[in-house]
Amino acid sequence: MAEIEAPDPSEFRRHQYLYVPWRDGADAMPIGKELGLWLADQHGARLTVVSPLKSNAEHHPELARKEIVTERSGQVRDGGVVLAWCPTYKAMAKTYNLERSVIVLTAWATPRFVGWAKLHGALNVLTGMVMESGLTATGWELLRDIVDDGYNGWHDDIAHRMTTHHLEQLAAADEYNRSVVLAYAREHRAEAGIERLVRILNAFDAQPGH
Repeated sequence: MAEIEAPDPSEFRRHQYLYVPWRDGADAMPIGKELGLWLADQHGARLTVVSPLKSNAEHHPELARKEIVTERSGQVRDGGVVLAWCPTYKAMAKTYNLERSVIVLTAWATPRFVGWAKLHGALNVLTGMVMESGLTATGWELLRDIVDDGYNGWHDDIAHRMTTHHLEQLAAADEYNRSVVLAYAREHRAEAGIERLVRILNAFDAQPGH
């Protein structure tokens, strides 16, 4: 575990969600791989690899021997350690119903899962800091309202108006974070609806003061 920069590797065993962000100038991906294997050993649990394609994981001999779940095949059994290996949104959706699994998300060179890490209070492996959503109980309720607004995929003007209203409430409470809103919505709604939510967020963000 010497490659990992957090001050105390034993801290990793105390977290359900761990995030290995992309690190400019150095390859952090081996850290995520090592951490997933190490945690499975520490917990005495199976390791499941979630990746867009099977070949993404099989390129690494240590991962090729593990159970691999992809965008198109397999389901993750709850209760083990999951290594989300440079996942896409579609691949990551295979983890959204897990309640008892430890999840290590190793990100590719994109910030697309920062919202996921904040939403779940994940430990940033490279800094040793827990990431925070910034949400109060009221903020969480507003996120649930936004998801409820999108019961039909944010398809009509009413959903647009109601969602914008709830976004304004989040912003007024200084709890609006676009990436967190999208991460929460993705765990509850289909991607086709998320595309329409993105358009609502784009319009909201373009308003003066946002």
